[in-house]
Amino acid sequence: MQVVFGRLWQGFLLLAFACAGLHLAYLPVVLADAGAGQNISGDLRKSATWDWPAISVFEQQVLSYLDQLNATETQRRAVLATWDATRQQAQGPALLDRLLTLGGVVEPRIAKLNEQLSDPTAATVHPQELAWLSSDVPGWLQDTIRLACGRALAQRRLYDEALEILSGLQINQVCDPASLIFYRATCEHHLLKRKECLADAKLLLERQAEIPVRFTQLAQLMAADIEPLKSDSLDEVARLMRDVERRLDLGRAGKRVRDEEEEIVKKLDKLIEDIENQMQEAQQQSQQNGGQSNPAQSSPMQDSQIAGGSGPGDVDQKDVGNRAGWGNLPPAERQQALQRLTEELPSHYREVIEGYFRQLAKDRGR
Repeated sequence: MQVVFGRLWQGFLLLAFACAGLHLAYLPVVLADAGAGQNISGDLRKSATWDWPAISVFEQQVLSYLDQLNATETQRRAVLATWDATRQQAQGPALLDRLLTLGGVVEPRIAKLNEQLSDPTAATVHPQELAWLSSDVPGWLQDTIRLACGRALAQRRLYDEALEILSGLQINQVCDPASLIFYRATCEHHLLKRKECLADAKLLLERQAEIPVRFTQLAQLMAADIEPLKSDSLDEVARLMRDVERRLDLGRAGKRVRDEEEEIVKKLDKLIEDIENQMQEAQQQSQQNGGQSNPAQSSPMQDSQIAGGSGPGDVDQKDVGNRAGWGNLPPAERQQALQRLTEELPSHYREVIEGYFRQLAKDRGR
């Protein structure tokens, strides 16, 4: 693992300095200003293609579920009392939580699941652990539970698992379409599924006046962030590197991580090759221009003139030190070297480099 990260660092550093030398533009990862988000929302404001489910439908389904369970009178009273006490929770995430609470009143396993989902320190619920839903729980409640599990997984940065659950749900069938679309878009954004994320952000913002404010703001941010993303760009490589770090932090050091690391190396190789070609072409052109005689220099220069002409384009190489000895440097010297390495880079890339070194130092300490 350390060898692979070493290759990634070498390629990334070469590419970053080459980009800095050629003054190549880079893509920002946040909105440039508040007006950008407003423009996006304005463009997406069209007639909605999805709607909220009628609360009466779920009220009838709750009663049918009680009949299916042959519920006792005590159970019926408890469910109806809970339903009346939460009557204000009639739409969106509030309705999702309301139905989960009702399910827990009559089914102990749902009550236990609710506690697990609401506790960030509890063990994660994985899709394969929900097999019992298919036989003992009606379809509408199955979808409600899966939506709640997908939401919890996305909040814990387990985007692959969350998307696996959420992708099997239908917008026109779940109790909270907004949460389904929002958390699906969140997973797609982090997994760099650009086309799908943009489509879901647009879909969600069709009802931006009715959804939670945080959904609106984050959907606008995700759309503005991922829309300019280009395949095989330095921006994409930096995001892939962050995703590898996320997976390692979560203990996901498996085949997916190795495949992603190989993809990063291939993209870096291609970018470095392209930049080297540009630099060679620029150097050749500079040498050709320098070898031609300049008629303007055939006579002494007047004092009032500004000197023209160009040099061969050669510059002193930046002394970045010996990277192989990085882990052996004292903390003060290591910090000074890191500052020298990153002082000319945009903050977006500097954070990735600094994060890499922190991870490397952590790995060496084990």
